[in-house]
This record gives sequence, C-alpha cells and structure tokens, in this order.
Amino acid sequence: MHPRWCQVSLAWGDGDTDRILPIAVSKPLLRIVPGGRATTELFYQGQGLPQDRESYFVLSVLDVPPAAHQENHLQLAYHHHFKLFYRPALASTPDEAIARLAWEVAIRTGGGRVTAHNPSPYYLTLSEVALVDATGQPCGQAVEHLMLPPFSSQALAAVDCRPARVYYRWVSDGGHRRPHAAFLSPGVRSHGGPELRPTKE
Repeated sequence: MHPRWCQVSLAWGDGDTDRILPIAVSKPLLRIVPGGRATTELFYQGQGLPQDRESYFVLSVLDVPPAAHQENHLQLAYHHHFKLFYRPALASTPDEAIARLAWEVAIRTGGGRVTAHNPSPYYLTLSEVALVDATGQPCGQAVEHLMLPPFSSQALAAVDCRPARVYYRWVSDGGHRRPHAAFLSPGVRSHGGPELRPTKE
C-alpha cells in the first residue's frame, strides 16, 4: 500500500475570501503512511479576531488520491468540512447562552412567522426546529439545521398556521443534541428550556 496525501486548508465560515485570515495551518499538505496518522497545527497570530464573541471557520481536509496506474480505473477523493470556532475568554457559558435564546412569533392573516434571537456571544447550532399549533399539529416543515451567529436574529419561513410552541435540539460542544422547547406568545420573546417532545401512546 502507498502513503496517502491530504490537503488541509482553513477559511472564514461565512465564505468571505476578501478578509485576511489571522490563522495559519502549519502543514497544509499531510503525508499519511498506511495504518498511520498525521497531525497539523493551527497558529493564531494573536490579533485580528474579536474578543467579545466567537469566530467561525471551516476546516477542509481533501484526500489527494495517487495517480492511477491502469486504464478504466475509478478513484474517489474524500473532501471533509469541519466547523471550527475560536472562543476567547467570555464571561458567560454555552449553557447560559442557550438559556438566553429567545423566540418571537408574529401572527399574520392566515398564519405566522417565528424569529429566533441570539443575544449571546456564542454561535448556537440547532437541529430539528419544529413548530406546532395549539392542538399539537405541525406548522410547516421542520428546519433540520439552524446556526445563529452571536448577537443576531433569524426569521424562520412563514407558515400557514398559528405557531404555539417550538421544539428544537441544541447541539452542545460535545456534539450532543439536547432537546428543548418554548411556548410562543404574540408580541413576547419567550425563552425555551430542556424538554422532551411528548410521545404518542
């Protein structure tokens, strides 16, 4: 078996290519022997990132397959993308951040729109964001993935019913999806809390 090569690169999470990246990859090209492993390091120059909030990057690892030695040979190159966050010393914790997440519903003729507010310095990653009405019936399609930047608000797609509750899972630092729920009331920013979705008997 031959050694494998991987190309490692880092980019801003929002896709901005004009801003200078203050973090460098020590080994942008890794050689991995069969059955072995390789490591690279990220070096921050010490300035260029905000100290009052997290910064979001995407770490890309591209598999570089060896040249084909025979005709009609199919090769696959794996390209992995990892979320990477730079977290300065912050006064609050991720658990406090998810507790401060607020939901606001605006009722319109024939339906409503829900907005999520993240007043914390953390990126909050949510999955399976589902709205239900007062009878427990689904309002529109669930949002499989929603990431809220620090100090931001984001509106969900409008639905044709009156949302009364929102269920969602918070993806913690450890990758665990912790179920949460919040009641919705027009004109009020409601905070959610840990809660399991009711099961049908």
